[in-house]
Amino acid sequence: MEGWQWQLGIPGGSTTAWVLGLALLALWLIELRSIRGESERRRRLALGALGGLGILAVYLLALQVTLVRETFEEVAGGTAVLVDNSRSMTLSGTSGTREDAVRFLIERWQDDGQVVPLVYLFGSRTRGAVWEGLAEGYRPADDTTDIREALDYVLAADTGREVGSIVLVTDGADSSLRADAMGLGAGGPAVHAVVIGGDDPLDDQAVVSLRADTTAYVGVPALIRADVRAVGDLRDRELRVQLWHESRLEQEVLAVLDSSGRATVTFEVTPRRIGRALYRVLIPALEADEVPQNNVRAALLRVGRERLRVLLVAGRPSWDVRFLRDFLKRDGSVDLVSFFILRASADLTAAATNELALIPFPTDELFREHLGSFDLVIFQNFDYAPYEMETYLPRIRDYVQRGGSFAMIGGDRSFAEGRYAGTPIEEVLPVRLGSPGVIEGRFRAEVSRTLSRHPIVALGPDPALTRQTWKSLPALHGANRVAGPKQGAQVLLRHPRARTGGGRTPILVVGQAGRGRSAALMTDASWRWRFAADDVTVGSDEYELFWDRTVRWLTRDPLLEPARISTDRERYGTDAEMVVAGRLRDARYEPMAGATTELHFVPSDEEEPVAVIETDDAGQLRETLLAPAVPGAYEVVATVEGEEIAREVFVVEESSDELADLEAVPEELQAIAEQTGGRAFLDVEEVPALSDLASTTRRAAGLVSKQPLSNPWFILLCVGVLGATWILRRRWGRR
Repeated sequence: MEGWQWQLGIPGGSTTAWVLGLALLALWLIELRSIRGESERRRRLALGALGGLGILAVYLLALQVTLVRETFEEVAGGTAVLVDNSRSMTLSGTSGTREDAVRFLIERWQDDGQVVPLVYLFGSRTRGAVWEGLAEGYRPADDTTDIREALDYVLAADTGREVGSIVLVTDGADSSLRADAMGLGAGGPAVHAVVIGGDDPLDDQAVVSLRADTTAYVGVPALIRADVRAVGDLRDRELRVQLWHESRLEQEVLAVLDSSGRATVTFEVTPRRIGRALYRVLIPALEADEVPQNNVRAALLRVGRERLRVLLVAGRPSWDVRFLRDFLKRDGSVDLVSFFILRASADLTAAATNELALIPFPTDELFREHLGSFDLVIFQNFDYAPYEMETYLPRIRDYVQRGGSFAMIGGDRSFAEGRYAGTPIEEVLPVRLGSPGVIEGRFRAEVSRTLSRHPIVALGPDPALTRQTWKSLPALHGANRVAGPKQGAQVLLRHPRARTGGGRTPILVVGQAGRGRSAALMTDASWRWRFAADDVTVGSDEYELFWDRTVRWLTRDPLLEPARISTDRERYGTDAEMVVAGRLRDARYEPMAGATTELHFVPSDEEEPVAVIETDDAGQLRETLLAPAVPGAYEVVATVEGEEIAREVFVVEESSDELADLEAVPEELQAIAEQTGGRAFLDVEEVPALSDLASTTRRAAGLVSKQPLSNPWFILLCVGVLGATWILRRRWGRR
């Protein structure tokens, strides 16, 4: 009996049934044994058969067999219409654009007026739409086609109406779609596929995708790989691929296509300067190419130096110099150039220079020829005067103000003791020098409470643990006295007791100098942090973390910037949706909660922001924007009260991922329709009215059960069999 399932009502279920069945079988075997003495064979057969039937009847009654079946009812199901909103729907065919075909189809359905469906637009994401006015407002612009996500969205949506059929209107340009991976079947809504342009195959050559490292290095070759393809009649034509940098043609290769019409070409580029480098991979458009928009893609490389170049100039050997130099040499990302100044150019010698083991300090070579090649310059207990460097100090100041980094570390030849007061170097230091002076004695530097989140001093996951860690580090010995921090500078570490200018003496100060950054550490004893204190386990790791963060902060490591924003992708089509998200913190690395933030595109002819939003309590923001309408390289810039806070780069191109790979998969859509009991149409003219595509859906109506062995007739039969057995046994003289 189709659809029925049987259940046992006897307590204990199948276990009790087995035990009872075996017991009754044994009883019947005993009965057969007892009638073997009956002389007539006819009587033996009658008694054995009736006894067996009686025991079986009792057994079936005891089992309480119940038949159960779930029932369904057919109800009129709702109809959902899914309309492809991706940019590929703007392409033209032999009979007009695809979006015009969609408008024509919708208007025809609306004129029929028998069905008011649930309507969804899908592309990069799926969202609901209004049926009335859909044709007039249809403007496809999404950058991707995700059919699977759209179907999953509709099937999971709680609309208050059961969906009996889904009508999918799309060009099928979703190369990732696989019908066998969808898990659809006859038990769900019927999916009808209307393939727009399915009867009009394209002739097209395209750059499908680019793969390049987002970060490149000056003088180091980088690879740009381009996946290209040709479809239709253009598969048999020559496919030339060019690489352009700015307005120059750099390279050209001839792509060799495989049997599927695809190929990968590789270009090697060597950036020559720091900054952003925009490369374009281009296929010269043929007259027969129906989609010339997808013949060019752009790759944006952020070009930096492969390693940080650090110049360390030390006045004399010391433990502090040794430990810092050792740390920088062990850091694989740092290219260290260091000098110990043991001989000045004015030192008198009787031997020729080329016979000396110690050469004069190469001031002219370092500070005139190669200064700009360094990311960070460190003066460690260094006095410039004996080395005739006074004429080079303005060059160091200009280097920092143009975007370089500078740090001065204390000692008896640094700060005012090194005669830097009033020099161009003081202009870029974050402290005022004043008169020479030294603070004697041991002390433990204390982190400023309001700046304990600053990455240079944040040695713990929260401010409280950071302050406790600094209190546990080994004590320092001695410090340089300065007049105080400059306006806008940040005092990260202070002396616990000594006071200068009305406040506690600063030990570590950082600040801006033009477009560059500088730091002043008023002690030459940080090497002591390399060792654990007597009663604690901190040290060593904290020393390396401190100096690593200091170097990274001074050289503007993006991961240590207080404010950061990002885009959800690196490249977009013109006028495409883009999501900008980020976290804003102020200079003290405190969240900018509730900050009114303006977002701008650069470059742009518009002075007005593209969006004005407010950050949440954690300083986070998220906004959906429309990308610029003109292709090129852009930056999205976040400003608060007119001050730039953060920026991120992205690329706008006419092609985008959506137009790059236009090979439709109508066979997959046909397979989905077949699996779900739907229909597939490759020609809009063949699509029937929407009411013809509506269908019913099954809905559970409850359970039906019956007990066929518990009705009176079966009970009467059992009583009859048992009575007949008893009568025959009495008549034939058996008990």
